Amino acid sequence: MSPRDQQFDDESPADGRPLDNESERREAFARLFAQHDRWLFSYLVILLGNPTDAEEVFQEVCVVLWREHEKFEFGTNFVKWVSVIANNQVHRFRHKTKRKSFPLDEGLIGQVGDAAVGRADMFDVRRDALRKCLRKLSSEDRQVVQHCYDHETKNFKAAAEQLERPVNTVYKALNRIRRMLHRCIDQTLAQEGLQ
Repeated sequence: MSPRDQQFDDESPADGRPLDNESERREAFARLFAQHDRWLFSYLVILLGNPTDAEEVFQEVCVVLWREHEKFEFGTNFVKWVSVIANNQVHRFRHKTKRKSFPLDEGLIGQVGDAAVGRADMFDVRRDALRKCLRKLSSEDRQVVQHCYDHETKNFKAAAEQLERPVNTVYKALNRIRRMLHRCIDQTLAQEGLQ
């Protein structure tokens, strides 16, 4: 079993001890959900073909997850468990909205969904590699990334003003940094045998 498979087959609390009470179970479940919520939304976009419908179904999936959280068995694959619930909600949504003109047929959607579940672990692995690669950047490059992706920064012009640099210079620097990060992520995953 590869480290990446083990990561998803052993969805247990960080310290490995059994959960003694409902409060600890809810907290551990909340951590698992927070770890995978972006993947879940992306998965729903794949299945539904558009973010607006995915947002609506995402809300329903969240309601079901929290209502059913006690049924999740720690030590099993959280992504697979969530994907079953998500698929059920997608089918309900389609039935409720009586939509017949989805971009993909049911069989192909199932295959795409299965592939997305199988690749869910790569999202987290690539994110971890990105964190490592960001630490390798020069302080000046990290500052560019921070200003461009800061949640308070409205646009490139605002980031350039904060950095006291021309917009074009910041744009070119960010493109160079993105290429460097992409190469670094690929190299990191290759070195770890995860690509």
